[in-house]
Amino acid sequence: MKTVTIAVKLSIESFLLLAVLLCSSSFSIAKETSNPVSVSTRVSPDTLTLGDVATYSIIVQHDPDIQPVTPDIETPKSLEFVKKGTNTPQSKTGQAIHEYWYKFRIDDTGKLTLPTVQVSFNAPDQNGNNIKGTIQAPEVIFEVQSLLSIPGNPEGIHDIKSLEEYPLPWLNYFWMALAVLALITLLYFLWCKWKSRPLSLNLPPLVPTLTSEQMALKELETLKSKEWLKIGRTQEHFFELSEIFRRYLENRYEFPAREWTTEEITAHFKQFPNLSDNLKLKARSILTQTDRVKFAKAEQAVDEMQSIVNFIQEAKPPEVVNQL
Repeated sequence: MKTVTIAVKLSIESFLLLAVLLCSSSFSIAKETSNPVSVSTRVSPDTLTLGDVATYSIIVQHDPDIQPVTPDIETPKSLEFVKKGTNTPQSKTGQAIHEYWYKFRIDDTGKLTLPTVQVSFNAPDQNGNNIKGTIQAPEVIFEVQSLLSIPGNPEGIHDIKSLEEYPLPWLNYFWMALAVLALITLLYFLWCKWKSRPLSLNLPPLVPTLTSEQMALKELETLKSKEWLKIGRTQEHFFELSEIFRRYLENRYEFPAREWTTEEITAHFKQFPNLSDNLKLKARSILTQTDRVKFAKAEQAVDEMQSIVNFIQEAKPPEVVNQL
């Protein structure tokens, strides 16, 4: 009776061992079998803020006899194209890996989506002739944080508060209007008196008033002569550079640019008809880069002085020619 029991146990153990070997063999075969061509996508780095440069990669893994074609993609909204390229092909498990990358500058916050991209390739058929095929690269969704949400920002920077109702002091407005009317009357009286004065023939030469472009370029030359970047005063340099550019926007387009945040200026430019889309993107990029150095206290940064000069020259209004 014991002999029969031992034999049964050995048979069961042999059956289980055979089943494990068959499952392992089937798993290995399935694991080693790869698709002739596959594609994946990714965005790096993992954490992105306004003004960062994101790298979007399309990775194509294929058999050696398949030749992929470099995909062409359109620049999505809220992104500014910087450059593109291709990494050196790699090999893995008998297949080749091609990686195509595209760099974009982030111009908006929140969740952004890179849509699916069609990737073309050439593959041989059974007769050795090349046929064209396509495969879809999956879409990528990533999130861009605002500079205000980054830990370590200065304590004096706060997000915009919601609007609150405030009762209008009509009586105060009446006295203010009365005071303004009296002031206008006084100014008109003084102007009439000044107008009736005898003209002097020995008038001093008039000093020409600088335009907003001339004033900004003059201030940039003064800042450049200080050479603050060479002596390590990076943050002071970018504070002054930001003030010059905001003062230029304020004088040129007549809105309080020095009092507004970058997000408010960007929103204002979206409905500003007298500025091209290219100049809007450049203005947003300049403001974002200077803010990053001012608020995040970066030790190394690209000087935006030449970008400001280029913006001023491109945005300069055409000169008015007097027709005789």
